[in-house]
Amino acid sequence: MTSTKIFASLTLSLCLVSLLGCAEPENLPASTSPAEESKEADLLKTGLTERIRIEGQEVDYQSLEQRQAHYDVPGVSVAFMRNGQLAWTMQSGVKDLTTGLVVDETTVFQAGSISKPAFAAVLMKYRQDNPLDLDVDVNTLLTSWQLPEHEWTGQDVVSLRRLLSHTAGTTVHGFPGYAAGEPVPTLQQVLEGAFPANTDAVVVDIKPSTQMRYSGGGTTLAQLTLQDVANEPLPVMSQRLLFTPLGMTSSGFEQPISTNLSNNMATPYDGDGSPIKGGAHTYATLAAAGMWSTPSDMLKMASGVRSAYLGQKTDWISQATAREMLTNNTPTNKAPNVGIGFFINMDDNGEILGFGHGGADAGFMSQLYLELDTGNGYAIMTNGNNGMQLISELEIRLKEALDVGYSEAEVKKLVPISQKELTKYIGTYVVTTPVNVDVVLQEMTDGFMINALPYIENERYFHEGGGRFFAKNGSSVRFEMEGENGQVKTLVMDGNIRGVRE
Repeated sequence: MTSTKIFASLTLSLCLVSLLGCAEPENLPASTSPAEESKEADLLKTGLTERIRIEGQEVDYQSLEQRQAHYDVPGVSVAFMRNGQLAWTMQSGVKDLTTGLVVDETTVFQAGSISKPAFAAVLMKYRQDNPLDLDVDVNTLLTSWQLPEHEWTGQDVVSLRRLLSHTAGTTVHGFPGYAAGEPVPTLQQVLEGAFPANTDAVVVDIKPSTQMRYSGGGTTLAQLTLQDVANEPLPVMSQRLLFTPLGMTSSGFEQPISTNLSNNMATPYDGDGSPIKGGAHTYATLAAAGMWSTPSDMLKMASGVRSAYLGQKTDWISQATAREMLTNNTPTNKAPNVGIGFFINMDDNGEILGFGHGGADAGFMSQLYLELDTGNGYAIMTNGNNGMQLISELEIRLKEALDVGYSEAEVKKLVPISQKELTKYIGTYVVTTPVNVDVVLQEMTDGFMINALPYIENERYFHEGGGRFFAKNGSSVRFEMEGENGQVKTLVMDGNIRGVRE
């Protein structure tokens, strides 16, 4: 798998009307005039479809409004950058279904894990101006807490560089946050997994520097380390070191949201279109998931790193700092390339094509990507739990229409399957991790329908051969056999969600 495909796969994993006809969507060359930029923005409102297409079948192109309705995503906000400068923004839908107030370019969303590169930028700016060693054991920097000893203590250190590139061996992938009225833990309680934290303790169970494993827990440890060293909370540091210098006037790390940003915030919605219970969740883990922002602001941050990397503009961070941020720290070529905070998209020769990050908080999904050479890129934010599927379709449209990004539609071929063979797979499978849910398969021609309410409803899967099935949204299902008779025992969805047959 190429680096580009790995990058695309990862961003998709971070994590479910009238037709316009089947004419090919219009493409438009890059342009700079206001009229042409407006037309470019309008291109994202048409010509959308699921990212998997079936060979020999007409493509059902639909409007953005139709796709939002399909995924129950009330609002979406997009910003587009050309040559390192904001070119245009586009919004569709509402920030709140009850009030009907529409999304505008300053409507703020929770950025989810795009908080990580923002935090990394704060840390690297601080380190540029103050003594801070990225490669020493964080326990020598921490004053308010200590990482427990692990199997490799004294041999391979857990350092800030490794924490920010997900190579420190720390646990806890992500955080669900806390609904309104729930007690919110301190960072130390989160790291210890102590009440009222709702996640496990952060520990080291992989030898540091040996592999990349995504760890919001590691980012949280890095946040506490920086705050201990600087004796300053992240929300204050981020304003001084990141948001103010780059003109990110609609961004903040305050949790709950600050008063000035709350006046134009999006309401988060579940996958079925109902409001998230408890409203926008509070994230104690600010560096991992706690930033509020807009697509325009996120592009300003990425552009600041890019222009410094190229030596074009270094009044915020130096070229050396930017180059360090975009240096791959992944120890093998089998995992996504990660710098300090950012995922890096590289070609087969190791040259950087672009960089970015995805984000997922309760009711909010986001994506940020910027090409290094051209300075062209985009940021997309949504206020629905199914937003990543919609974002995937928008990314494909951006690539098709404007040749920006890395996402391309995939064409698959249907493989005939007999009713007798298909019947072997039909049944109910019980999933216990990451959630408890029954996955029910209903037989159909060339495949089956899956219901796993409230997460999946009437999703069609098609046979592609070898007992493997795919959905047009990119999801996949395979089966594992047991016993001499080859009885189907286990269903595996998207490579890692396992269900045992009842």
